[in-house]
Amino acid sequence: MRRLRQQVGMSQRMLAEQSGLSMRTLREIEQDRVLRPRALSLQRLAEVLNEPQLYAHVHAGGACPAPSSDESSEFGIRLLGPFAVLRGSVELDVGTPQQRHLLALLALNANQAVQRDEIVNVLWGEEPPYSFQQLVHTHVSRLRGFLERHRSDELGAPSIIRRSEGYQLCVDQDRVDLLRFHELSAAAGVARQQGDMPAEQRALSRVVQMHTGELLEGFGERLRAHPAVADYYRMRLSATLRLSDLAIGAGQYEEVIPWLRQVQRGHPLHEGLHSRLMLALAGSGQQVAALSVYTRLESTLRKEFGIEPSAELRAAHLSVLGQGTLPRPPGPAVRPTVCPATSPPSLLPRDPEDFVGRSEHHPVLSRLTNSRTTSALGLTSVVSLYGPVASGKSVLAIRTAHASRSHFPDGQLYVDLRGHTPEPLPARTALSQFLQALGVAEKDVPRTLSGCVALYRNLLADRRVLVVLDNVADEEQARPLLPGGFNSSVVLTSREPLVALEDARHFRIPSFTTEQARELLARIAGRHRTADEPASADEIVELCEALPLAIRIVGLRLAMRPHWTLAHMAQRLRDEDHRLDTLSQGALAVRPRLEGSLAALAPTDRHALHTLARTVDHGFSNAMAAAALKCSAQQADSFLQRLTDQQLIEPADTPDDTYFFAPLIRLHAVEPQP
Repeated sequence: MRRLRQQVGMSQRMLAEQSGLSMRTLREIEQDRVLRPRALSLQRLAEVLNEPQLYAHVHAGGACPAPSSDESSEFGIRLLGPFAVLRGSVELDVGTPQQRHLLALLALNANQAVQRDEIVNVLWGEEPPYSFQQLVHTHVSRLRGFLERHRSDELGAPSIIRRSEGYQLCVDQDRVDLLRFHELSAAAGVARQQGDMPAEQRALSRVVQMHTGELLEGFGERLRAHPAVADYYRMRLSATLRLSDLAIGAGQYEEVIPWLRQVQRGHPLHEGLHSRLMLALAGSGQQVAALSVYTRLESTLRKEFGIEPSAELRAAHLSVLGQGTLPRPPGPAVRPTVCPATSPPSLLPRDPEDFVGRSEHHPVLSRLTNSRTTSALGLTSVVSLYGPVASGKSVLAIRTAHASRSHFPDGQLYVDLRGHTPEPLPARTALSQFLQALGVAEKDVPRTLSGCVALYRNLLADRRVLVVLDNVADEEQARPLLPGGFNSSVVLTSREPLVALEDARHFRIPSFTTEQARELLARIAGRHRTADEPASADEIVELCEALPLAIRIVGLRLAMRPHWTLAHMAQRLRDEDHRLDTLSQGALAVRPRLEGSLAALAPTDRHALHTLARTVDHGFSNAMAAAALKCSAQQADSFLQRLTDQQLIEPADTPDDTYFFAPLIRLHAVEPQP
């Protein structure tokens, strides 16, 4: 075994990770301390090493031979309840836990592309291993082999194909229970549009009865928090509510009670569910139980949330008390006026092709796509990116927004609020742009801010839309643009953390590391040029202080001037008096961004920053700042904390209270003031 592993150039740890075995088990097998290794362990090792002799040993017999399946049996994937891949009644071994997670993710999005970033997040979360790209390819390759081994000419089997930056599981509708669920739900919707209530009720009954267990039961939170899972539970809830209306209207009270009880466990504060349960209980002669349902929910709403029961719940309560009437059977569905369909809005800027991966990308994407509030009432998921000027916050936000587009099928809205410019964009102007993108005619846009907010939140109440708010000045500018409900998500960028935004998750986006800055320079200026002059490339990165915008400008200037050497560019950047002049190319320039940061300061703080920049060099302490500003240590500390909040200086990760200027801030601060 050790010889086989060494022939393919794999370490013991790598083989253990890819086969799903523990280091101890692999070590015991390699040292021949296990007389009869489990067939399943040998099969996994054979798949990783692609060694025919191991396959032969597996098929020759082992301690735990895999059960054989009838080749004529149907192939299927079960997502409702414990995940399983079946051939007839026999459950097939998919492989390692990560392969099971990957196949479950692909089946959850069957016949749709799943992006690689999403795969990485589900398999490893916020800390993927260094070799995650190769591992994804390996897991996909093994799953393809697994599916191919269980293919038959008559029945076939799913296949995995490459789609853009991701993978897609191609499978027939009747092979995945979740696809059948969606198919039946669609059939119920068609029957309702046609006014065929018996057909609608039959389809909805089959939809509700399909729930034999929780979706992806036994998997971790990263997979079960997927938006497709939330879609399933939302559709199941809607199906149960509609089926209850039909059954109660037909006087079938006892039949509807078990359905409502089952769904109620996952929605303890849903007033519509409780209303129907009360009516069904009362209709079946259980008035005391119906009143008990109302009493418990009313008490919870008043004591824990300080809100009154809804009109629907109060009406059901009156009906149970005999002061109202039970609902009549619903009449034929009225067909709504059909309006020309409009495509979902897509206002995102172009996805940057030269994006350089950074460690913050995966946790931001994970939070944006998987976060669902635990609040029973539901709140929009808000992701806040903050950091120094020109550190790449906007690029990361746009890249993440593009990577998560499949999670927001109802559209993506984007606006640059120009928060740190002399003329920030008013919230009403931004809302007007959003409303028109959502289909509101310009003449119908409300004239007041409050009117725009109300219409905006009403339009997004049941939609799943991603809202990107770029360059936000403060919480007051952002708050009117936050959608209501809990289906949509928001990603915003700002210079400082907007801590007053409710339930927001904040991510600090620092400047690039040296390696990231060098990679961006190579992508824009040309890899052959940075490879020919590595020392000059490193000097350029250092002189630009690894600031992404500065590196981008230098790269563009070099790309437009192929006769320039990197050494020539480094020489121009060495001149501190003119470095900011050099960092300008067309509409891109570093100085205006820095001016916006300093303009946000109070006049006294701005004067103190200029004084400090002319007095100290790079790293400085609180005592040095107090001496330069001729103030007390306490006053200096307060001043430094304000500069830190504004991302103009950065505290060192050391216990000695050392501070550094944010990239290129010192150079701008020492320039003559107007």
